[in-house]
Amino acid sequence: MARNRTIYQVLALYASQVTATGVQTGVNSIKQLSRIQSFDEDFSRTFTDVNQYGSLGAIDRIEVETPTVSSSFSYYLTDGSNEDAIGLTVTRGAADPMTIVSGILNTAGGLGEKNYYLLIADEGQDANGYTSAQTGVIGVGNGFLTSYSVSAAVGDIPMASVDLEALNLNVFGTVATGAQSPAVSPDNGQPVATSVYTLPTATAITGSSTAMALQPGDITFSIPTSGALGWTTSDLKIQDFSLSFDLSRTPLQKLGSRFAFSREIDFPVVATLEVNAEVGDLDDGSLSDITCLNAEHDFVIRLAQASCAGDGDAAMIYSFKGAKLTSQNLSTSIGSNATMSATYEVQIGGPQDTSKGIFLSGSYA
Repeated sequence: MARNRTIYQVLALYASQVTATGVQTGVNSIKQLSRIQSFDEDFSRTFTDVNQYGSLGAIDRIEVETPTVSSSFSYYLTDGSNEDAIGLTVTRGAADPMTIVSGILNTAGGLGEKNYYLLIADEGQDANGYTSAQTGVIGVGNGFLTSYSVSAAVGDIPMASVDLEALNLNVFGTVATGAQSPAVSPDNGQPVATSVYTLPTATAITGSSTAMALQPGDITFSIPTSGALGWTTSDLKIQDFSLSFDLSRTPLQKLGSRFAFSREIDFPVVATLEVNAEVGDLDDGSLSDITCLNAEHDFVIRLAQASCAGDGDAAMIYSFKGAKLTSQNLSTSIGSNATMSATYEVQIGGPQDTSKGIFLSGSYA
């Protein structure tokens, strides 16, 4: 019977825990991502016309550049396990934390290149716990993380968004044990014969150790005393924030290969923190002093487990270190509270730099 429609009920998203070209046949090599809210993928092809004298139309159209596969997804924040699965560095009480992209910058570890799988179960069935014949998978092969952002606002559930660039896209009409993964060899674009996958059975990923969703009322946002010009930072009423960075990549090509043999990160990598708040008490400050001192600021964003007493354990902690104030704006109007918006930036350092960048701690087991 033909499928009438596909909705979120039948979907589950996975990321490979090992490199894209490795064997991915279990929970230790493929990780289901939790609290997914959206998933998109697309590709585009670029053709070059082959013309000649004597023919008005092109005699052929060939591809001299590899197709571009793009994908993005979003999810509610929980405990840092999703971040770990997509290759970001998440510490858990480590005395010497590393920046959130340390694992990706260490190309030998292979964390920057993964496969992603969107399971599509039978119509009318929940994907979670479904063990009958599964109807298909969309596989994104050799996916590179190109951007990551986190946002939270009053009245909204904190959410993360991820963008990817990939080398290949496979659609599997049926799910089989040990099927060929979507990974390809960057040199020639051919499937990697030794790379196979088997998806674990999808689950709801619930339990006492995993938050259903983090809440804005359990977020503590620490702004340095001198972090805003003219306002007492302890009296700012934060309304929303966005923390993000881009990992744009340049494809490296060579003669004799149809595909880029590598996609290297473009440096420097700049992380941005944008904050919007309703203002409170005024504080002494001068732009000339800020310009002269050129101070760096450290921010701590603590997202706690929900607790009636407001003392829940930390689920995720983002540390934004070594940032500088790049812009600030005050907005007033009749009928509205005065608001302040500020933007801070920092260049993310190498794995050994613990004073600048984004650092993430998670509570997942």
